[in-house]
Amino acid sequence: GTLGVVVPFFAGLLVFQAFGFDALQAMMIATALTATSIAISIQVLKEFNKIKSPEARLIIAAAVVDDILAIAVLSVVTSFGGAEALDNVDLMDVTFTILKVLGFFAAILIAAIFILPKVITPRIWKASGSVEGIATASFFGAAAIAGTLGLSPIVGAFAVGMALSATKVFEKIENFISRIGLIFAPLFFAIIGAQVDFRTVNLDILMLSGVVIAIAVATKLLGCGLPSMLFLKNKTAGMRVGIGMISRGEVGLIVAGVGLSSGVLTGDVYTTIVLMVAVTTIITPIWLKMDYRKEVAVKTDDS
Repeated sequence: GTLGVVVPFFAGLLVFQAFGFDALQAMMIATALTATSIAISIQVLKEFNKIKSPEARLIIAAAVVDDILAIAVLSVVTSFGGAEALDNVDLMDVTFTILKVLGFFAAILIAAIFILPKVITPRIWKASGSVEGIATASFFGAAAIAGTLGLSPIVGAFAVGMALSATKVFEKIENFISRIGLIFAPLFFAIIGAQVDFRTVNLDILMLSGVVIAIAVATKLLGCGLPSMLFLKNKTAGMRVGIGMISRGEVGLIVAGVGLSSGVLTGDVYTTIVLMVAVTTIITPIWLKMDYRKEVAVKTDDS
């Protein structure tokens, strides 16, 4: 999970600075490359009855670490404030910001694990919908605290979500959140899509998108796939971990949105990142299914 963030970030930073982007733009694009979304990969693993396989467990565990570190990187990059601030970057400040993100995440996760199960319980909140309401308030409250501390708001919400996943009311909250998603998810993607101007898409943008997509695929295969081969002692299973981590999903879109709203990214670069997220999200399940079908075909031939 750590290498799945480190390899894409530094590879993206070096390549895009070589392409002539300023340091802050290159860092924002590199940050978008660090994200991982495994929701689609999990569906493929379920479809082939591999959700309990060693590679599936590694994908899920690595993705958690990956997302936490990606959010930490986003908080560090956004804390610079502008390109001129990079001229006076202090390594101690960067280190402190990373430690602040991880420390805040650990503190709110521990607090949520010990406090939320005692607070968010049907024994206290007996009225219909009250448990779901308190849970939603916890998400927004933690996000507000993170934002107040100068961190990305999704740090707080993500930590509370992880804590609530281990409670007895998890299924009730998950069902409620899925219904909220019917409202907010389309709005989120509509806002992201509305900011993409396809009238500006030209050969240069398509070429840049091709480079971003190639880096996005290669760095996850190298950063996550190669270490997984060593951990699992299985080349095929390790490769599947790398493939399963390729999709950038919603976190990549959030990074793109933050970059555009802060003025760091231009509309062209924003469009490029959105295209990268779309392509990696499409190719990941197709590639993973092809790999598993190949295994099924071999077993069928052997039998």
